[in-house]
Amino acid sequence: MIEASASTPRRNVILIGGSQGAIPAIKTLLRGLPAGLHAAIGITIHRSATFKSELGDLFGKHSALPVSEAAHGALFEAGRVYLAPPDHHLMLRSGAMWLDHGPKQHHVRPAVDPMFVSGAKAYGGRVVGVLLTGNLSDGVAGLLSIKKHGGLSLAQDPHEAEAPSMPSNAIAFDDVDAIFSIAAASRLLGDLVSGVKLGDAIESDGARRPSSLERAARPS
Repeated sequence: MIEASASTPRRNVILIGGSQGAIPAIKTLLRGLPAGLHAAIGITIHRSATFKSELGDLFGKHSALPVSEAAHGALFEAGRVYLAPPDHHLMLRSGAMWLDHGPKQHHVRPAVDPMFVSGAKAYGGRVVGVLLTGNLSDGVAGLLSIKKHGGLSLAQDPHEAEAPSMPSNAIAFDDVDAIFSIAAASRLLGDLVSGVKLGDAIESDGARRPSSLERAARPS
């Protein structure tokens, strides 16, 4: 079990959010993560409440880490990947996962912000928040919460995103810690989990800091 704590500098909680175009991006990201990665990974993708989904099986075929749908009250354990199930927000509390059928956020359920915000409160500086391709601004407030609690916020390069609004809004409103390409994402996350400092990880893994022009932009 990953015990909740805001005092340790370890980066062993990875929270990933995305929407349109995120499925192929996540397949690439998971494919590059090693089986021995000592981090718990939560993923929220905007998905239909009624359409039968095989996302767990699909991602599992591309991951050396076990992948499963999150279950209410189950432990949030290192070395595993958990997906927010249809029609429920994934929340993290006291080392466990909670499924919430509360109001939609950003017109969707599951939404990214509830996972990011609850994860930030539970795990503080241990969280690495990763925002992928998607429309509008879900995840931006959650990344702000992650940074407020001492974690790191990362955004996919909008230039390669199928739907650039979510990462572009994060860069503009959150001043994210780093912008990454999907090809470099797994290396970057692996280095952060292993204790590499962010600046060194950015330099070695091909990620970058946001430019002043990107920070000044205000997409819709």
